[in-house]
Amino acid sequence: MRHKNKFVKVGCIAAFVLLAGSNTLKSQYMSDFKRTADAFFEKGDFYSASQYYDRYLNSKQTKINAENYKPYMLQIASKSAKKELNTYETVVYRLAESYRRYNDFANAERYYAIATSFDTAAYPLSRYWYGVTLRANTKYADAENQFNQFLDNYKATDEYAENARRELANCRFIQEQLASPQNTIVVRKMGGEINQGGATYAPLWLGNDNFIYTSSKADSVMIVRSKGKNPYFNNLYHTVRKDTSFSRPEKLPVEVSGNLQQGAATFTPDGNKMYFTRWEQKEGKNWGAIYVTEKKGDKWSDPVKLNGNINIEGYSSIQPFVTSDGKYLLFSSDRPGGLGKYDLWFATMDAGLMPGSATNMGTGINTKDDEQAPYFHASTSTLVFASNGRVGMGGFDLYKTNGDFRNWSEIKNLGLPMNSTKDDIYFFSKGKKFMMSDVYFSSDRNSVCCLELYDARKLNLYITGKVVDCATQEPMVGAKISVVDTILNKVVYTQTLDATGSYGFELEEYQPLKLVAEKQYYYPRSFHFFKPGVPDADTLFNPVLCLPHEDTAKPYPVGKPVVMKDIYYDFDKATLRPESYPVLDTLAKVLRMYPQMEIEIGAHTDSKGTDAYNDKLSAARAKSCVEYLIKVGIEPERMHSIGFGERMPVAPNTLPNGKDNPDGRALNRRTEVKVLHY
Repeated sequence: MRHKNKFVKVGCIAAFVLLAGSNTLKSQYMSDFKRTADAFFEKGDFYSASQYYDRYLNSKQTKINAENYKPYMLQIASKSAKKELNTYETVVYRLAESYRRYNDFANAERYYAIATSFDTAAYPLSRYWYGVTLRANTKYADAENQFNQFLDNYKATDEYAENARRELANCRFIQEQLASPQNTIVVRKMGGEINQGGATYAPLWLGNDNFIYTSSKADSVMIVRSKGKNPYFNNLYHTVRKDTSFSRPEKLPVEVSGNLQQGAATFTPDGNKMYFTRWEQKEGKNWGAIYVTEKKGDKWSDPVKLNGNINIEGYSSIQPFVTSDGKYLLFSSDRPGGLGKYDLWFATMDAGLMPGSATNMGTGINTKDDEQAPYFHASTSTLVFASNGRVGMGGFDLYKTNGDFRNWSEIKNLGLPMNSTKDDIYFFSKGKKFMMSDVYFSSDRNSVCCLELYDARKLNLYITGKVVDCATQEPMVGAKISVVDTILNKVVYTQTLDATGSYGFELEEYQPLKLVAEKQYYYPRSFHFFKPGVPDADTLFNPVLCLPHEDTAKPYPVGKPVVMKDIYYDFDKATLRPESYPVLDTLAKVLRMYPQMEIEIGAHTDSKGTDAYNDKLSAARAKSCVEYLIKVGIEPERMHSIGFGERMPVAPNTLPNGKDNPDGRALNRRTEVKVLHY
């Protein structure tokens, strides 16, 4: 779904002060609603256009209306009647377009439904947009039907055909989301005066109490001075939270002149430098650039437009975000070098907190459509952004990925209830440790025109368990618990156990984690977390974990292969991945504890590839493990490596019906250690 104001998505610019405008203007155009509507439509003022198109359809100037129009009328009409019918169809379609483009999907649906009966050669996209409005109005089965009909009859291979296929996937994704429990996140529209008087969006917190956002609300001075012009200019506002209420919102004292509008701000870590977007409309298009201003006492300096590293003449750069360490500036731009329309970019900041040259964030994040409003949560290394180019709920959805500005994990849709079938954008978290513990964002989910501000809270998940001595079953007081993020390969939580031997900690969501328990004179033990069987469970009770004492048990049996979990290699290679090092380090510790111990490391593959290839690959992988152990100080003569290829499967590679068995193949791809003697 596209919208008029792509970079500071408001949807309710609206405001020609249509009904309150001058009497001269009103009388001048009363006789020709269509001509006035066309002028507003071409200028991009879709709210005003919709008002005049609606007046035209309901005036005495046309004898045709939505109730008496029939698809066959054009074929049997006289020449003069055909002209009126053609005009009627143009007005209906443009009225539908106007409603859609300022996000009044209920009215847009009504007129697109009529337009689907028009000549498809003249209005080839009417059914596509009808499907979009049905989806936005939560009529998913009807929307699927319209998208399928559109694809059956639309012969072009362009972005609309591609978008229609994605919209079908959106409808399926939405219904999957609706069928899943959504009990852990609470979303609320913000109250008080914040959401009053116009669009409100791009929230952020400066410190603990200062809330800053952008709004298109009209102020009384502007209305008096406007004399029929649009008083609904976007500007930056701030309010102070006291306990559970907010002070009266006031404009941030950053002067702006002429037709420039401003919003979507971000601050450096010390709060003394603000980057923000300024834009103006020229020839029906918004042109934006990023500016910077510095705080001087209680005032802000005159804003300065950033140089060509960020702003390129003839293109827009918008929605800046400075990371909490002041290292990077992220932004959205349609500048050259991107993948499509608006892409996400980042620039490294210098010592003076000014950005250097910009780098595109790449194909893993950007699509052929729009990516906007980037946000980075430092504690969890999570990038959140809005996109209308991926499968989701429809319109702009919020997505996330973890990474370090060099590599990023798989993109995930935030899902219900963070996303809706309308536009959801401008994510900001106040949570220091957990990203979703205190969230603010913008959405038009419950509005007929404009973005509004929402807050969200995620109920954290609790992980609990107990560690005991294997022999005595006594609690392991003093044992150390470490929780490792197996994706980022870093410790995210530690705890030293008290006399109960119990541990407990919170998580935002179930994710690939490993728990390691260790204590002096005991062999360490580890296991992976799995999601509870109940999808909306808020507590995961882990089984009791026992640690064997060094004097009472050997860590590995003699002569029996033991699978070493968490040994990973690069795809189709023998190169060890860093996630494998902790497992091999534990094996090295055992080898040092038993100086006479000798081992055999064996590697296995699944059945894909030839026998010779798999033998060679498995032998190389086993050798890689031995070479790592040699690097950490283990004598090479105490270790042997062997590759078994695919000859010793522990699970079937295919199912009884002949189909592939991915789970079985995963079990067969393994690395084992066998103790030859102690």
